[in-house]
Amino acid sequence: MQQVETGSRFWWRALDAQSPEPPASSVSAVFSATAPSGNSSKQPGALRQRDPSFKLQIPRGDRRKLQRRRSKARWVKGIVALAALSGISAATAVAVASSQLRNMDPAAAASARATRTLIALGFGIDQVSVTGHRYTLDADVFDALDLPNVATFASFDAAAALKRIERIAWVDTAQITRVFPGTLTVQIHERQAAAIWTRSERDYLIDGTGRLLGPVPVASGFVLPHVTGEGANTDAPLLLVALRRHKELEQKFSYAERIAERRWAVVLKNGTRVELGADREVEGLHEVANNTALRRALDGAPVVIDVRTPGRIALRPVSAQVTAAPVRPQASLELRP
Repeated sequence: MQQVETGSRFWWRALDAQSPEPPASSVSAVFSATAPSGNSSKQPGALRQRDPSFKLQIPRGDRRKLQRRRSKARWVKGIVALAALSGISAATAVAVASSQLRNMDPAAAASARATRTLIALGFGIDQVSVTGHRYTLDADVFDALDLPNVATFASFDAAAALKRIERIAWVDTAQITRVFPGTLTVQIHERQAAAIWTRSERDYLIDGTGRLLGPVPVASGFVLPHVTGEGANTDAPLLLVALRRHKELEQKFSYAERIAERRWAVVLKNGTRVELGADREVEGLHEVANNTALRRALDGAPVVIDVRTPGRIALRPVSAQVTAAPVRPQASLELRP
């Protein structure tokens, strides 16, 4: 193009084109400049060999871009191949198991196929970790999780499993957490033993609410209050709370016996026996602890202190045990607060 001035405006026009050279008469004329001398020049119409020094030159920048395109294409192909391999693996696993499902109920077979597919895709429960427990058995936790019937997270009911775990004797609270991809962790907080309950010549542990925890472990070293009698486990918490209010009686406490599932008899270390009335544990212990004469009697020979009747305290030797017949007032020593 050439710029031409025409007054106040400029415009452009094309330059005069050069006359083209006449075309070569034959293909051999094109390569005649590079054709070697000899017999080969006598062969009209035959193509001569190219000059070895002639090479196709590609700029460096273009070659780099081409390499990048090729590497990106390889990366995309690798991802597609990996996805295809995963799909083939899942399909293969389902196909292998399909032969086992032919004789099953259609609904059960469909459920089994879905379960196997989820497991093949990485949604199965592969491992369970239980922590925070000392006396709770691992087998009880696994039974509560119902793992034989639950193979994937899609069929796992965490809320129901948590309720079953917390029904285990030693378990107070529990927490279930999923750790990707296929692990369950169960964190357990156990109950604290508060007393030992003797029943049918066997010792059991109970907590502060009276819940039965289980037999006393061998060589456990538990140093806890001791209660005996039928129904003592459920009524022991109230008695133990009332006993803690009076440190002197608590230090001398040996064990408590539940009588006819109605009332308590507290036995001290020196053999003294305190007979408490039905539903009068708090009042009876308070009367004994605040009576000066009885406090002196607690350190002497073993006696029976009867505080079953409100407002009256009866004191007698241990040999004169209470019989089925009512005790006459003149047969015992009555102490007024």
